[in-house]
Amino acid sequence: MTIVLTDLQVIDLFFRFAAVGLLILLMAFLINKASKPSTPHILLCSCIIGYVLLTAPIENGHYGGLRNVLLFFTDVTPYAILWVTLAQLNSQFKLPQPPKWGVYPAVLWLVVLAYFFLVKGGAGLLHDINHGIALVILLICVYLSAYKLYDDLDNQRRNTRVLLILLCALYMTVLVVFEFASSAIRNSWQFSLTNAVAIFAITLFIAKRTLLTADEISPTEASTQHAEQLDNPQITALRNLMEQGAFLQPELTIGKLAEQLGIPAHQLRQLINQALGFSNFSHYLNSYRIPWVCERLNNPTNKKTPILTLALEAGYGSIAPFNRAFKQQMGLTPTQYRDQF
Repeated sequence: MTIVLTDLQVIDLFFRFAAVGLLILLMAFLINKASKPSTPHILLCSCIIGYVLLTAPIENGHYGGLRNVLLFFTDVTPYAILWVTLAQLNSQFKLPQPPKWGVYPAVLWLVVLAYFFLVKGGAGLLHDINHGIALVILLICVYLSAYKLYDDLDNQRRNTRVLLILLCALYMTVLVVFEFASSAIRNSWQFSLTNAVAIFAITLFIAKRTLLTADEISPTEASTQHAEQLDNPQITALRNLMEQGAFLQPELTIGKLAEQLGIPAHQLRQLINQALGFSNFSHYLNSYRIPWVCERLNNPTNKKTPILTLALEAGYGSIAPFNRAFKQQMGLTPTQYRDQF
């Protein structure tokens, strides 16, 4: 069976195979990287490879039995993105042990998907249902990545959050195009070539970013940098400002605090993260606010002061985030803590 390609289709395939090559190299790097497991990232790379090859400007008949395999990996991409999102936002994340009543439906769903795509070729209503589920999953990933984005003090993780949002937005756009756009648009060389170039550019960016950040700082270098940062006069100024009660300001943000110190916000993020060891700005504020509230709960003169009043005076906007932060840090609710005295 002969395949005849135009010059534009050859260019399209060039970008696609270049992206596949980069993804394979990235997978090899992740497999050999022993510092932490990269299973979700390897799965996502495999899914992207499936999508890149499946949407190439080649008739379906030329794929043979490989088409069903590529289709399966393409349609489980949202599940892989969700796994990667959870792993990136929490380095200690592990897949939870599901309850027994939830195991059988999950396994059944995976079996149904595998049969539907690998055997039936994805033709039918279930394909549309899975795309609907995919959109919901991608929206969840966007929410998780955007939630408290500016509260995150880890610059690398903040950049990863933005990258995940862009990746989800791009994938949702592609899903909408394939579901609602006419076949003329989906099968046009303009859409195919744009798709190929975009995937290659994103893959190149991710591969470059991954390789450039691969070298970790040695423990000796890290401890030296930590000691140097602790001697930084900006750290002293920050501590003095907080001890003077800056943390009591309501709706205090990293930008507002940086403005009071007279330094850029990104520099303050780096100081609090690398020198003081906090990964979130809210956790840093809680390290001052919760002890401040505890001191007043210990005081008999505040016995009848409503806890909501103390929470608002400590800078919290409402009682719910205060209760969560207090329970997380002290192991007791504010009322239980006060009842001890």
